[in-house]
This record gives sequence, structure tokens and C-alpha cells, in this order.
Amino acid sequence: MPAPKSAVHREPYHGTQAVSRAVSILKIFETAPGGLTAAQIAAHLDLNRSTVHRLLSVLEAEGLVTRDYAAASDANNAARYSAYRLGPTLVSLGGLALRQINLRATALPYLRSLAQKSGETVDLELLVGSDVMIIEEVPAEHMLRVGVGDNLGARYPAHAASTGKLLLAGLSEAELKAALPGKLAALTPFTVTDKQVLRAQLEEARQQGWALSWEELEAGLVAVGAPISGRDGEPIAAVSISGPTARIDRSQVKILAMLVMDTTRRITRELGFARR
Repeated sequence: MPAPKSAVHREPYHGTQAVSRAVSILKIFETAPGGLTAAQIAAHLDLNRSTVHRLLSVLEAEGLVTRDYAAASDANNAARYSAYRLGPTLVSLGGLALRQINLRATALPYLRSLAQKSGETVDLELLVGSDVMIIEEVPAEHMLRVGVGDNLGARYPAHAASTGKLLLAGLSEAELKAALPGKLAALTPFTVTDKQVLRAQLEEARQQGWALSWEELEAGLVAVGAPISGRDGEPIAAVSISGPTARIDRSQVKILAMLVMDTTRRITRELGFARR
């Protein structure tokens, strides 16, 4: 005779269902950043209002949601019509998740593919103050090449690099002023040292989705870069293809730009930051 099913065996099912519903509530705010009332959430998810209220109470107690109370003549009506939105605990958890993402490991297969397609050196870079820093590199197979695989950690002035222009372009006005040095260094005769000209280049990079550095960082060096976007669509890192002017001419720039933009879009999606 089979043993009767105990409450212990049934509990995981109910617990899983509650967790699934709570996650559904949190996810619904992706399409309603201004907030939703409990009644609206229940209607969207086709759930009983009492169930939604219970779940919202737990989520609110844990700081996962918060609510803005509506103006009303009495407390009961204010509570009834208040709008819920995502809470402060999710902000801290989101920041922790971002820090735990292994950008290098995620990007590396795509960087290798891009290096093979372009035949040139490919770098993954971050903005560090007024510089860009190489955190991953796949060198070209040519004898004459930019990288030799030992450039990890190398830093270069952001205003002279294609990746730097893209990352600077994602900053607010206050952040940009703080990031740019008082005087832009002239690394070559082609380096942009006029901040107004640089700002125009940053706006162009922001609009077209890629940036060019033509002998601005080093004589004879060309680099074309594109950004990896974060959740809000702003750049969190950038990838560049770079090579010598002896092998890359201006007719190839847009082709390389298309290649690197396709790569950064793929990395962005892999990181879970694809914009809908």
C-alpha cells in the first residue's frame, strides 16, 4: 500500500507557484516604469486581487517594490489607489549583478571571431578616468600588427581612441567635464585637442553608433570602435578593430564599422542587455 502524500511533498509546488507569480509581478514593471496599482497588476497577470495584494505586501516588506501613495481624502483610498514601482533593494542587487558579470569571458569568443573576420587586432576596453584600458585583446595574425597579446592593462588617452570617444559620448555633461583633462594632449599631429571639435566627434559617434581614430593615437594607426551597451542603453565598454594605415585605407572604414557594431550588438545581447 503506497504511503500517503504528506504536506512536505506538496509544499514545494505551492512555494514554486508563489515565487513564479512574484517574479511575474517584478517583470511587469519593465513595461511600466511609471508604476502600476495592485488592480492593474492583477488585470495584466490575470490573477486574483487578493493574491496580488499578498505578494505585493511581501515584496514591499523586502524592499523589492515600493509605492507612491495617491492623493486621497482618507488613508484607505490612498492605499487602494497607490502605484507600486520597483524598490531600492533591486537597485543594490542590480548593481551587484553587474559587478559579477564576467565581461571578458562573455566577450572573448566574439572578439576572436571579429579578429578572424577583419584580419586585424581586436581590443575590449573600459573607461578609467580620462583613459581607456585594454582588458582583453586578440592580436592580428599578420607580421605587421598592432597587438602582440601583452597589452592587457595598457591605458591610452580616451580623447584620441575610437573606444574612448564612444565611452566619453555616453557620459553626462558633468561626467564629461570631470573625465576630460584641462588640456587635451597632442599625441600626433592628427590628435584632436580642441574640446569643441571633440564634442562634435562625440555627438557624431553617439548618433552613428561607431567612432574612428585615424592616426590620432599613434602615427600610422587606424582604429574603428563600437560600444557594448548596458541596461539603459548607455555604453559600458567598447570594442575596436585596429591596424596600420599600410593595410587599412578609408574605403574600408565603414565595412569595419559594420563588423564591429555587429559584434558589440551580439555581446550586448549575450550579457542580457539587448534593448527591446
